[in-house]
Amino acid sequence: MRAARSILILAAGGAVLAPLCAFGHGAEFLSAKLTLLPNAEVLLEITADYGGNPLIADEAVAREALIDPIRLRRDETLVLLTELSAASVTQHDNWAEFAPASYLPSDTEAQPHTLITAAWRWRSKTPEIVFEMPKGKLHDVLLWTRDQTNPDAPPKWMLLLAGDRSKAIAVHWQPWWQRWQTVMASSVFVLALGYFVSRNFTLRQRTL
Repeated sequence: MRAARSILILAAGGAVLAPLCAFGHGAEFLSAKLTLLPNAEVLLEITADYGGNPLIADEAVAREALIDPIRLRRDETLVLLTELSAASVTQHDNWAEFAPASYLPSDTEAQPHTLITAAWRWRSKTPEIVFEMPKGKLHDVLLWTRDQTNPDAPPKWMLLLAGDRSKAIAVHWQPWWQRWQTVMASSVFVLALGYFVSRNFTLRQRTL
């Protein structure tokens, strides 16, 4: 039943995501918000709802689901999120911040939602990143992106089932020559500042 519903969502697209979610609790997936930041940095925030969720009975189950919900594929290797950064975990009830508008449960106001979010932040070593769901995972992941440099752009989303791999997601990557220019500009500034301070100190010494 859950797998068939997921296939329907994938086939139909985001336009009908809200109606499909409306007939149930609407929070049976883990919501993975990927924010694209400048300088190839990314922030991944994965949220589990354990308030009335039939697949997540309590806080302990929610925390367990967030230990290893999704992995980063780097070449032929799957990298654990814990290898990228330490997780920051918070509890809240703010679905609107951690799910795309078309995915928000229809009963957000009528039924209380108890949410827990684990966040990882790191700088990508590649211009594109790919995520993969480990096989055997119970909880599907709704992966959606938010571009901090273009906040008005509609979010892109994909539903990942166990064993699925995401499409390549472009990060704000600087070419090597731009990074070299930035390093050189910083070096010139530091040298100029050092010269200015040294010259001022020498002139003051002469006047004493």
